[in-house]
Amino acid sequence: MGDLENVLPDEMKQNATVCGSELVLPFSEALGAIALATQFRIAVLGLESFKIQASGLQTISYSGYDDDFPSQGDWTAYVNAMNSEAERWIRANPLDRDHGYILTTTSEREFAKLRSRMD
Repeated sequence: MGDLENVLPDEMKQNATVCGSELVLPFSEALGAIALATQFRIAVLGLESFKIQASGLQTISYSGYDDDFPSQGDWTAYVNAMNSEAERWIRANPLDRDHGYILTTTSEREFAKLRSRMD
């Protein structure tokens, strides 16, 4: 689990379905997670939506906006742009019971750590 999962309240995590090391959040919890991500300067890089079935997750849709907002060094501006688009996308793709969303996120610290591994 990453920095976002560390700041999510236990109640939000308890309302999620766990899939491997990721949380599948219901609609309202996903919106709340985006708000918390923004507050803690964690960028939502993308979203996937799923139908939750006994046999596993069935992919419904996924976002494709991450290339539209390249990071230009201003992390806060990047987070705000990415997370605004994440909220817009999720509101345009609302799902009801037995569905959920996985948020792909990174904090500035996680991003820097990844970049240092690539060097």
